[in-house]
Amino acid sequence: MAARNAKLKRGARLTLLLILALPAFAAPVSGRRPNLLLITIDTLRPDRLSCYSPRYVQTPNIDRLAAGGVVFTRAFAHTPMTLPSHANILLGTTPLQHGVHDNGIFRVPENLPNLATYLKQSGYATGAVVGAFPLDSRFGLNHGFDTYDDHYGTGPFIEYQFIERKADAVVDNALIWLKETPGPWFLWVHLFDPHQPYEPPEPFATKFRDDPYSGEAAYVDTSLAKLFGYLRDSGNADSTVVVLTGDHGQSLGEHGESTHGYFAYNSSLWVPLIIAGPGVKWGRVDQNVCHIDIFPTVCDLMGLAKPAYLQGLSLVPAIRGKELSARPIYFESLDPYYRDGWAPLRGFIEAQRKFIDQPIPELYDLNADFGESKNLAGRGVERERAELARIVKAGTAAGSSAASKPRLDADAQRKLQSLGYVGGFQPPAKENFGPQDDLKTLLPYNARFEEAQGLYGRGETARSIQMLRDLIRERPDLAEPYTFLMMIYEKQELPAEAEAVLRKGSTDNPRNYKLAIQHGSVLAEMGRNDEAIGVLMKAAGIIDWDPELWNYLGVAYLNKGDLEQAKAAYERAHSLDPKYAPVLCNLGTVHWALARKNKDGIALDKAMNYFKRAIDSDPKYAAAYNGLGAVYRLTGDIDAAIYCWSQAVNFEPGHKFALYNLGVAYLEKGDKANALTYLTRYKERFYSRLSASEKAALDADLQKCRKTP
Repeated sequence: MAARNAKLKRGARLTLLLILALPAFAAPVSGRRPNLLLITIDTLRPDRLSCYSPRYVQTPNIDRLAAGGVVFTRAFAHTPMTLPSHANILLGTTPLQHGVHDNGIFRVPENLPNLATYLKQSGYATGAVVGAFPLDSRFGLNHGFDTYDDHYGTGPFIEYQFIERKADAVVDNALIWLKETPGPWFLWVHLFDPHQPYEPPEPFATKFRDDPYSGEAAYVDTSLAKLFGYLRDSGNADSTVVVLTGDHGQSLGEHGESTHGYFAYNSSLWVPLIIAGPGVKWGRVDQNVCHIDIFPTVCDLMGLAKPAYLQGLSLVPAIRGKELSARPIYFESLDPYYRDGWAPLRGFIEAQRKFIDQPIPELYDLNADFGESKNLAGRGVERERAELARIVKAGTAAGSSAASKPRLDADAQRKLQSLGYVGGFQPPAKENFGPQDDLKTLLPYNARFEEAQGLYGRGETARSIQMLRDLIRERPDLAEPYTFLMMIYEKQELPAEAEAVLRKGSTDNPRNYKLAIQHGSVLAEMGRNDEAIGVLMKAAGIIDWDPELWNYLGVAYLNKGDLEQAKAAYERAHSLDPKYAPVLCNLGTVHWALARKNKDGIALDKAMNYFKRAIDSDPKYAAAYNGLGAVYRLTGDIDAAIYCWSQAVNFEPGHKFALYNLGVAYLEKGDKANALTYLTRYKERFYSRLSASEKAALDADLQKCRKTP
């Protein structure tokens, strides 16, 4: 489930601002093929846009978009998680068909068409700029995009620390693409900022000190001003269909949930949806609509035929003031099911009814109770359960589980089989669930986990650790306490403690992929390479398409000195994510090692190429600069090596190898002052971790630096 970093008081029941006016519909501009701009704002509640509610924050730039378009006041997501929600939007189908139910452990099947592939076939240039790791290209939403910009930087593979970039950076890159791309074009811009942790930049941090979530919304609105301004200034505003929505909401304490991904109440399923552009005039629509309606609506607005497989409705009739056909809107929240084995949550919204199927079912009248405070399920829900079963059956396509099936080549399959693993995504073993498995029953455990996160965020590390240990003891099937406790130990540089936690977690939850890969990665970092390889190969029996898996296998093989096996593992990771800087850097390292071992100039050229590509992928990646410096040093170009190592230290002041390499290089050049500076910094940071021989060598070098001629 999503990281939960703040608990806010339960908010007052939301009031929809419905204006009784029928929107008009005008014909598109004749002779011009309209562009499409899709803006998705992560974790955004409608009430944080002032065109929905002025209570919390003013968002004048999005308000101007709304003033020229249609605001849908009852738009719903199908899933309260980032990756599946964007799959719903871009593929025009629900998880019942495309099979992507959660972040991280699913990816979009390669054979499924999406909005980008469809528009590309229709002659459109296609680009995407995404803000954070949950939408990384490795998860499959990049298909059909000429440019899929997921260059948000490189960070450690640690749960609860999503790698992201700020809205300003995303918008700036989007503008670069727009200015270089002739029309017609389709651009998708994803802004991650409202996702926790809430860290708006100034002046929003100060202005919204007591409500940083609203500060993130205000910051995003300001960032979008540049994008909307470019559309106006470039003359594209009148020929561009703009769709702005959120992928899901944020609970902010409602129903006992701080963030999202656990329940499926309106606090996390209700989303903003604004559509503007040629053929659309101002209005508000209060009919129930959903994410899968966006694809067919875009087709109608752009004069394109709708693919037959789409599951949603075109909203153009509603834009024209007509009633949409009655239909149920399916939703699900399966993160607790897949990660912890708790009861699956599915349901539907139809007219004013909302049904949530759990062992303790829930039924709400949304017209009278949009905040879902009065459960009407006591009257019996046999009819609703039968209806949900029909919805699930009708919405499930043959082979929809393709997203969860592993794709192993023959050699990898043989290796897994030799270890006793046959491969295949492993859902929770339990099939029958009772009230004890209901998410409402288990909410106290989830709340305690969120509290432990909050304690750590406030610097109360000891109390956080104790609470996490207590949770692990009481509920060994709850995965998140293991991974969060591991993260704490990693930050405290206590690898043995981190490994022990993950070993227990993997033993208690043998089907949990995340625990398995994290356990293997920690073992590899500790140099327990054979154990790491065994654990990671077991993880590959659950999911084999994750580049992190093969990257850490490469680390383990490289630690063992098996360069060929390391190269093969890194190449597999590279095939799964060709732009992933750590893998490119590791391929550079293994080719550098092969060049040194075999005096191989071709391998050295390959090493240089991989390091440069890693830097292209992440211009601030210190490890790649360090590796490139090592290549230059091997060629005899010590000045180029010093430049690269200086860049590494500039981007990561505590980079162990770059500090040492700089000190030794300057000493070799006779620049004892600089040599002393860097070797002293190296000693201050790492001396206690060095072996006796390494300490002696360092002390000797320092003595040379201090020696006068």
